[in-house]
Amino acid sequence: MSTSEQQPYRSTINRHVARRASELSAGLRGNEGPEIAALAKLRRAASTEIGDDAAAWQVAFLGFPDTDNDFPFPSFGEEGVYRALTLFALHQQSKREPMHAEGPSLGAAIGRLARADGPDSHTGPIVRRFNALVTADSAEESRWHLRSLIGQLRAHSIPLDYGRLADDLSVLAGKTRNGESRDEALRRVHLRWSRDFSRPPKSNSKPTNN
Repeated sequence: MSTSEQQPYRSTINRHVARRASELSAGLRGNEGPEIAALAKLRRAASTEIGDDAAAWQVAFLGFPDTDNDFPFPSFGEEGVYRALTLFALHQQSKREPMHAEGPSLGAAIGRLARADGPDSHTGPIVRRFNALVTADSAEESRWHLRSLIGQLRAHSIPLDYGRLADDLSVLAGKTRNGESRDEALRRVHLRWSRDFSRPPKSNSKPTNN
């Protein structure tokens, strides 16, 4: 495989969340009781603090490798994992098709959702909610807007990459790069969401010769 064909780097938490989301959605499609119960536990924990629900913790971190030790319990990475998987459980509710799909970022998925609103989508409620998300002053406020937007994505059966979301949510929790301030890290994530939100969808059609 050439360098240009190599898969993009995926962090430990990204890979873990992608794997768990895939396992849970596959179990749901197979009508397997343990996975159905696991998703219900995660949904119930969506509005709770990490660590409050031991059952949800066990579901979210099944097979999780050693923690990254970037903070006393819970680490920023653990926070990202937990928040991403509880949101995934909300997104997957009553859906047979997987709501985790490798690739689409949160911004891209919500951009697709906004365009589904029709010709006035640039001023519609989805755009207003997204703008509130990317200008939120706290992780708690961000999570509140996220839950609302995930509910809209579920209603329209629009998937997103929950591994990527876990990375972003670890930044909202406080994770930064070397030399980066907390505000700079948040701005980096919000700008990436906004960029992906604003990009037009890729066209699969080929140009015709006149």
